[in-house]
Amino acid sequence: MTKTHLAARVGDRTFTEAEVEARVATLRRGPLAPRLPRPGTADARNLRRWVVQVMTYEAVVEEAAATLNLPPRPPRTEHGLSLADALRMGGVTAAVLASLPVAPAVRAWVTADVAVPEPVLRDYYARNRDLHPGLYEAERPAIEHELHQAAADRHFTLWLERRHAESVTLMPGYEHPADPRHADATHRH
Repeated sequence: MTKTHLAARVGDRTFTEAEVEARVATLRRGPLAPRLPRPGTADARNLRRWVVQVMTYEAVVEEAAATLNLPPRPPRTEHGLSLADALRMGGVTAAVLASLPVAPAVRAWVTADVAVPEPVLRDYYARNRDLHPGLYEAERPAIEHELHQAAADRHFTLWLERRHAESVTLMPGYEHPADPRHADATHRH
C-alpha cells in the first residue's frame, strides 16, 4: 500500500503531493512551459511551493464562497486582470482571481464596504493635476474609480492573507518560496 504524503491542509481539506505534482505537470504542458524552471532545480522546487500557495489560497476562497453561498461572477474585465491590477495585488491573489471563477464574487463580498473618503479624492486630484487636468467635478468619477479599485484590492489581499494564515498548514518542503527555513529561499519580501 502506498503512503500518501500531504503537502498542505486547509481546514478539513488536504492536498497531497500527487495533487501538487499534477498541477505542476499541467503548467508544464501549458503555454508558459518554456518559461518554467527545469525539473530538479531549486527554482523548480520553488515553483512547486508557489503552486501550493495558489492551491491553498484557492481553497480559502472556495471555502468562503461555500460558506456565503456565493455564485461565480464574471472577471472584472473582458480580458481578465490588467497588469496594473495584478501588480497591485501581488502574484498569488492575482492568480486566484484570474483562475477561480468564484473569486471575484468573494472579492466583491469582502470589499462591499470599502469606500474612499472625499478628502483623499481631493488630495489625490491636487497632487496629480498632470494626470487630471480638468475641473475636479469632471475628474472625480475617474479618480474615485481608480482609488476605489486600489483600496478594494488592498483590502481583499489583506483579508485573504489573514484567512490563509489562520486556516492553512503547509507541510515541510511546501513552505512559501521566501520562507527562510528552507535552503531554496532565494527571494525576499
